[in-house]
Amino acid sequence: MFFVLVITVVFVVISVYFFFRAETLQRKLMTQQRESLATRKENKVLVESTTLLAMRGQEFAKARLQRLKEHAKTSENEQLIMHIDLISPLVNNYSLIFRECMKGKGRLKAISQKCFENQDSSAYKKFVALIVTSDKKLKRYWSSNNLNGFLFLVDALLTIEDKSMLASKPNSTHICKDNTFIG
Repeated sequence: MFFVLVITVVFVVISVYFFFRAETLQRKLMTQQRESLATRKENKVLVESTTLLAMRGQEFAKARLQRLKEHAKTSENEQLIMHIDLISPLVNNYSLIFRECMKGKGRLKAISQKCFENQDSSAYKKFVALIVTSDKKLKRYWSSNNLNGFLFLVDALLTIEDKSMLASKPNSTHICKDNTFIG
């Protein structure tokens, strides 16, 4: 009889222990679920913000490219027109390349190649030749093969470094301190 009583007491103590342990685990689980929901909401907001930044960056880059195109046509500068034609696929697919680069390092060249080949099969090779024959900054940006390099690369390609490209009509050009054409 004593033995049965001891086993019953042990069983009750173990049951009470597991009951309180289950309650503690349930509270932790609920806390984790709330944190997970908050993290998902925050992640969604960050993704939307990043998408918005990519779209705005593309709008600005396209506007700068359009201003350069207009200037090149009015000045009839063939070198500038060729430069603009070479960089157009990169600028026109800015947000796509931006998103791919956000996924990780090593995606800039692959996604850029796809974007250029959608326009022309030899366009990518011509673009890479432009980069290789350009100054060290462009080579460094391109070889970084990441988002930061892409952002600097687009900015550098849309910035007129070579003032001889603008020499055809000096009276119609206005250059800011950062060498960008403002019309």
